[in-house]
Amino acid sequence: MRERFRPQREWAEGRGLLLIFAHFLTGAGAGAWIFSLLFGFTPGLVAGFFLVVFGALAHFFFLGRPERFWRMLTGFGSSWISRGLAGMSLFMAAAFVYLLLWFFAARQTSLEQIFFALSLLGALWVVVYKGFVWASSKGIPLWNTPLVPALYISYALRGGAAVLMVLGSLGAQHAALGPLEPLKLWLAVSTAVLVLIYLEVMRGSGMTALRSVDLMLFGRVALPFYLGAVLVGLVIPIAIGGLAYARTVPPELLGLLGLLSLLGDLSIIYCIAKAGLYRPLPA
Repeated sequence: MRERFRPQREWAEGRGLLLIFAHFLTGAGAGAWIFSLLFGFTPGLVAGFFLVVFGALAHFFFLGRPERFWRMLTGFGSSWISRGLAGMSLFMAAAFVYLLLWFFAARQTSLEQIFFALSLLGALWVVVYKGFVWASSKGIPLWNTPLVPALYISYALRGGAAVLMVLGSLGAQHAALGPLEPLKLWLAVSTAVLVLIYLEVMRGSGMTALRSVDLMLFGRVALPFYLGAVLVGLVIPIAIGGLAYARTVPPELLGLLGLLSLLGDLSIIYCIAKAGLYRPLPA
């Protein structure tokens, strides 16, 4: 217990991997829902809804006593976990009704517009809350920074755009998906810049944060960081996105871009979780 730099394991090993998958799936699903609402893209709405549902199930099975999950709602005023559960519940309920109206009822009704707004609010809530869950962990300096929420929001939007690109490559073509090519390139470049800023800021945020960054750059987390988060998740997608922006490319190549981007998103969430170190205990 008095080890100088004690790694956190609850959210990065064993059943803790379920939490990483939960945050990845809910972020990508909510992002896909937001873009699909804007584009009127039915396959993206369905995929986004089910990704959030699967992410919610991963959250559920991560709990030590799943049957008591409802108690998390009691801390809404002080807990980002409680707020996140409320946001996911709002999204899943509103999105489910909206999909029923989308498929089986008349379009452009007042009721549909109400659930359109509620589902969008829930999706935005899901996109935002995850970073604040991590940033509220005051004992782990690598997470306890306003840059973490910004990073998670960026990766959720990247994930949503990537899901739609994968669907487009599988034959779910839609005229409104054209803007995704420059959008995905912009998101990839901006996220790369944000990662660099995050690492640079954390290097100057105290010895514990510096040690965490060293684990990501030179230590046991370096392989998934450089191979997954940097190469697969940033360098290759930016290269493909730049090619797509400059010239027409096959849909399959854009689908590969989306798939690699999703793998990179999962990798960075894992790296941030795995590199987390508690502040040293007082002697």
